Amino acid sequence: MGENKPASRKNYLVYTAIFMILTICLYGIFILTGKSFIWQGDGLAQHYPVLEKFYTWLHQGSLTGWSWDLGLGADKLTTFSYYVLGDPFSYLIALCPKGHLEMGYNLLILLRLYVSGLAFMLFAQHRSFKPGSQLLGTLAYTFTGYSLYVSIRHPFFLLPMILFPLLAYGIDRIYREKSWVPLAIFTGLALISNFYFAYILAIGSLVYAILRYLSVRNDRHLNGWRTLGKLVEAGIVGFLLAGILLVPSLIGVLHSTRATAQFANGYFVYPFNYYLKLPNAILTTGNAMSFWANVGMAGLTFLGLIYVLRHFRRYLWLNIGILLLVVGSLLPEISGVMNGLTTPSERWLLLGCLVFSLALMNFADRLGELTRGDLTTLMLGVVGWLVVIWAANGFIFSNSRHDLVTYGWLLVTLGALLVGQFYQWSTRRQLRVLLAILSLNIINNGYGYFSPNSGSASAGLTPRGVATKYQKNFYDGAESYVKSRPGFGRTATSNFYYFSNEAQTNLGMNLGTHDIMSYFSIQNKAVGDFSQELSNTQFKMNKPINQADSRTTMNNLLGVRYIFVRSNQRGQQAFPYHYQTIETASGKSMKFKDKPVHHFGNNYDTILLKSKNALPLAYLQTQQLSAKQFKQLNGSDREQALTYGALVNGSDVTGVPTTTYRSNQRTLSYQTVPDTTNSLNSLAKVASFRQAGNQTDPAAIAAMQATLNQGNLDRFVSITTDKKRLTTLTKQNHTRIQRNAKKNQHQLTKMVSDNQGNPVSYDLKFDRPEQTHGTELYLELDGIKAQRFTVKDKYQNARNDNIYKNQMFTGIQRLNNLRQSLWNMSDGAYVVTANTFRNMNSFSQFGQSNLSNYQKKDHVLLNLGYSATKRQHVLLTFSGVKSLSFKSAKIVAVPFGKSYDQRMHHLRQHGLHGLKVTDNRVTGTAQATTASVLTTSIPYTKGWHLTVDGKTQPTTRVNVGFVGAKLPAGKHRVTLTYQTPGLKVGLLATLVGLLVLLVTGGYRLWRWRH
Repeated sequence: MGENKPASRKNYLVYTAIFMILTICLYGIFILTGKSFIWQGDGLAQHYPVLEKFYTWLHQGSLTGWSWDLGLGADKLTTFSYYVLGDPFSYLIALCPKGHLEMGYNLLILLRLYVSGLAFMLFAQHRSFKPGSQLLGTLAYTFTGYSLYVSIRHPFFLLPMILFPLLAYGIDRIYREKSWVPLAIFTGLALISNFYFAYILAIGSLVYAILRYLSVRNDRHLNGWRTLGKLVEAGIVGFLLAGILLVPSLIGVLHSTRATAQFANGYFVYPFNYYLKLPNAILTTGNAMSFWANVGMAGLTFLGLIYVLRHFRRYLWLNIGILLLVVGSLLPEISGVMNGLTTPSERWLLLGCLVFSLALMNFADRLGELTRGDLTTLMLGVVGWLVVIWAANGFIFSNSRHDLVTYGWLLVTLGALLVGQFYQWSTRRQLRVLLAILSLNIINNGYGYFSPNSGSASAGLTPRGVATKYQKNFYDGAESYVKSRPGFGRTATSNFYYFSNEAQTNLGMNLGTHDIMSYFSIQNKAVGDFSQELSNTQFKMNKPINQADSRTTMNNLLGVRYIFVRSNQRGQQAFPYHYQTIETASGKSMKFKDKPVHHFGNNYDTILLKSKNALPLAYLQTQQLSAKQFKQLNGSDREQALTYGALVNGSDVTGVPTTTYRSNQRTLSYQTVPDTTNSLNSLAKVASFRQAGNQTDPAAIAAMQATLNQGNLDRFVSITTDKKRLTTLTKQNHTRIQRNAKKNQHQLTKMVSDNQGNPVSYDLKFDRPEQTHGTELYLELDGIKAQRFTVKDKYQNARNDNIYKNQMFTGIQRLNNLRQSLWNMSDGAYVVTANTFRNMNSFSQFGQSNLSNYQKKDHVLLNLGYSATKRQHVLLTFSGVKSLSFKSAKIVAVPFGKSYDQRMHHLRQHGLHGLKVTDNRVTGTAQATTASVLTTSIPYTKGWHLTVDGKTQPTTRVNVGFVGAKLPAGKHRVTLTYQTPGLKVGLLATLVGLLVLLVTGGYRLWRWRH
């Protein structure tokens, strides 16, 4: 191995000591900032609630099967395998006291970080690097920018940093003619840890195995076929060992909403601004990432890369690996492949951390042999890279102060190296100095994420102790009432319950409310299909239902009995039809007093709405729908049709009559009136604009009216000196708005911006407002196309804005505008907001650069809310793009009243009697005089099995995404039981894998003894 065991143990001890010091310096700042490691985004919404739920399941001894707490219901194993089930460290949370889970969450992060260094040290020692080089490489690997970032954003993303060096170690053992068993074990760990990273690690390990084999084949005289056999054997056994988690997880992924993602988000090359930002991302931390390109390497690592690239032939295969990383980082197609043929995320560059540290260790091993040519190349490389960053910035250093400090550490590292070579320091002394500088460089890089003085990442972290309190008080205690009610039912939160149009949290799953909201990376495709077939505008791949857009019938179909509402929303916000306030015995609204949560509370009491129209979990439909007719309906008609009959997947059910759905919704006629308040389309408006201090917003003008110089306005607003240009610009706006109004004469077809880039609002005024009373309104947009702002558009808008304001647009301003426009190119993201009487709703199109939920929207059905009184108009606004055009824009009115109530009452009467719901079992008694369709809102998977009167009967999909079946006439005992698909096969595979390991180990032991 190149060094004795005492030296190896000493290196581990030194690493441990330095790790503790660096951890105190890096993460100790959280004591001063008052922050926890929990990110306010996915940390608070996913990772912490998931860990708390996992803690509960561990203590209940139940990690497999079905849980009704996961949105509409989901498989525990396939949902949580992405987060915690395959993470050995997560199981340690069971040792943590219930009241200190947040501390446990933080400690597990530090433990993962520490073990990543141990894993790399094992790999480095096996590669026979010198002890000092091993230590430098291990520290640079452990505290790379990627690891520091994910430690506070996605803690389980640290697992591949542990597993990749272990896999490389296992491969190297085979190349040393040693056992394949370690590689098999590490392969098994990788496959169960997280299927996403297992895929990335598999590709990374394959490339490493090929390059490493080509590097050592001549020196070690390896038998190629025998070596390949060992690698394949290790891979197969590793796959078998992981079977118990891997097989069910793969089945879940293949039947998830992710399976429909567009390859590389439609990119052929990355947008130009990505390439401009990439050079700076190599060294710095704390900046907004572009496509997850997050390297943040230390200055010493950068010098190591320059050194090995200079000696290209000596480190040929390592350099080929570096070039593969470089080429891959430039092409979205490569990133798409590395992300399972989905988004062009650069997370896979985590594989480069091992390559970069290999370069560093090779460099450190040669410190005593550096030539003048080497030193010259290092200096030119550093200066050249800084020039590249300067050029990419637009030939200025407009970077943050923290970036400049980071460049300073690069120069200090280079300076120390030059001084050491000039004064002929011993290698030992050089290593000590470089170790000290590397440590300080690491602390600086960490502060880019952890310090509020260095970057914005710290502002996104949750204050210490708040996550626990927020989880507990999310509903202000109103969940206690819901849980005390008999029977099975679901809940939802109102729009803007926490001042957000959409819920983005899993906090409800730990409070026993059966919240329909779920926010997981892996979601049942059947649920997503249901949501999309009904045109739920809130659909996202990781949040397929969300709050069902507060649609009345969708909530009823899903069995939503209760909706949690802010007390001040009553009378101000539209709620779904027939959801009424729960009252006390004295006739007053039941309120649950606000339980304040610092930074996150909504500051209002909670009230509960209840509906008698919510359908039971399982009921009988005595009619079925025609699939052909259903396909021809729009989203609002489809959900109404599902209240008349069941939609059965495949062929029609014999014996159950097919009904023809007759729509009673109305398409309302309207007049489109553009709101030109903020558009400067006349010289008079320009004069008023300048009088008001360059404001057009009436509210802003009123707020500053008292400060305006009323006595001498003319000297501020004179337009005579620039009348020609102003006339041209105002005519542009006037003509643009007039042409747009003509296009929108019959219906809204296009929304435009003025020549300052300000979007025009549109008022859709109903011709017959009386048609809106007692209805739920929908805005239906079809054939949506967005026109992005180009760099030229942004430049022209800024120029026009300065002309309107009578301000100079100097050369430096123009240059800076071009820089900013290039650095912040539009990715097509936009938001459309609709305001009606006592209701506001919106939908958003994620930008093409979004790596989680990008799906191009061509059709939208936006709920404008229910109202018992008539409404006069809908005000539409948009932002983010230059214009939006539509093939059609309809306002649809869906009536609700006695007929609807009777229909829902009829379905409720046909619910299973004596319905009993447990995690893996649903039982009840069905009774009907004719053949019927068992209809449920249980998300469809092949894991649900049905028996009727004790006899097995096949299930089918009903209502697009749910479990159903045909039932004969009469009274029947219905039992649905659940078992995770693939679990038995996976368990068998794991047992076979363990048997192979035992046989192999026994055989080796026998050979050793004989």
